[in-house]
Amino acid sequence: MTSKPLHLDIHEQIECAHTLASRFYTDPAVLEIEKPRIFQRTWQLVGTLHQSCGEVNGTKHTISDPESFFTVDVAGEPVILVRDKLGELRAFSNVCRHRAGPIALGSGCKNVLRCQYHGWTYTLDGRLIGTPDVDGVEFFDRSTMGLVPLRCETWGQFIFVNFDLHAESLSAFLGKIPEQARGFSFESLEFAERRDYVIDCNWKVYVDNYLEGYHIPIAHPGLMKEIDYAQYRTDTFRYYSQQFAPIRAMKPEDAGARLYEPGGLQDALYFWVFPNLMLNIYPDNISTNVIVPLSQDKTLTIFEWFFHDASKERTRERIEKAIAFSDEVQQEDIGLCESVQKGLRSSTYDCGRYSVKRENGVHHFHMLLKEFLG
Repeated sequence: MTSKPLHLDIHEQIECAHTLASRFYTDPAVLEIEKPRIFQRTWQLVGTLHQSCGEVNGTKHTISDPESFFTVDVAGEPVILVRDKLGELRAFSNVCRHRAGPIALGSGCKNVLRCQYHGWTYTLDGRLIGTPDVDGVEFFDRSTMGLVPLRCETWGQFIFVNFDLHAESLSAFLGKIPEQARGFSFESLEFAERRDYVIDCNWKVYVDNYLEGYHIPIAHPGLMKEIDYAQYRTDTFRYYSQQFAPIRAMKPEDAGARLYEPGGLQDALYFWVFPNLMLNIYPDNISTNVIVPLSQDKTLTIFEWFFHDASKERTRERIEKAIAFSDEVQQEDIGLCESVQKGLRSSTYDCGRYSVKRENGVHHFHMLLKEFLG
C-alpha cells in the first residue's frame, strides 16, 4: 500500500520550531496515511512468549509450545502469531488469500490453520494446502497463495512484528535499552494484569503528553510528591527516548511501596519507543503501554503489568498499589488529553511552541513523524 507524503514543517532546532499543526491531530485523512507510513513500518509489541493459547487435554499451552497460535490487531491490521511444528515462531497477516476471511479467531492449538469463512487450509509455516471446491479454476498456482508473512522478532519475553520487510531490525529500534535493562531480571516475570482505556483524543496527543514532564507540577500532585522535578530530564536517541525522574528520599511507608520493595533499590527506567510503546522498568516489575489509534479522535491505551511471583499472595498487595497509583495518574492524563483534543479543534488554535528545557522529547517524536511521513 502506498500513500502520498505529508508535509510536516518542523524545524530541526527546537528553539526555532513550531509544534505540529492542529490538522495532524484532527483530520481523518492523516491517520489513513499514518497507518501504512508509520504503524506498518515500525516494530509493534503484540504479546509475550508466555501468552496463553488455551488448554488441551488438561494441559495449558502458551505460544512457546509447538502448534500453538494467538491473534492480535495491529492498528487495524489482523495478525496471527504461530509456533510451527519445528518450534519456530512466525507471524502472518490473519487474512485468507481467497476472499479476506479470518484464518483464525482468538487463540488455540492446531496443526493446520483453516479459514473461518470458506475453509481454505494453510500449514503452520504459511503454505496453502487445501482449497475446497475450486476445481476448474484456471491459472491457479497454490504455491503463490500462501499466507503473507510478517517479520517477527523478540526481546526477552516480548514479541514484536513488523509489516515492512526492509525496516531496520528490532535491535536498531531498541538501541541500548536491552543493555540498560540487563540488571533487571526479566526471566521470571509473570503477567499480573491488563487494563484498557479508550480515550477521546488522537493517538499523538497521548504520546505527546507522555513524553514531557512539563505538566507534572500542575496536573499530577501525587506524582509530584514522589519525584525530584528539578532533576527531571529527557534524553533522546535514534528511535527512542528515556525520561529520568529521580524518586525523592522518603520513608518506605510514605512512598515507593507502589513501585519498590521497601528498603530495596529505588531505581527505574522509563522509555518510549517510536511510535507507540512505553516501557516502565522497576526492580520488581515492568509495565508496558501500547497506544493504538482507533480513529482520528479516539485512542486505545493498553496497560500491562508483569511482576516476579505475581501469583503469590504477598506480591498481590504491591501489584494492587502499583496499578492503583498508575490508574490515578492515568485518569488525570485522560482529562488532560481529552481537553487538548477539544482545543485542537478550536478555530482559535493552529500550532504552538516547545519548551526547550521540558519538551525536547515531544520535538524528537515530531521529527520522527516528519521522517516517516515525508
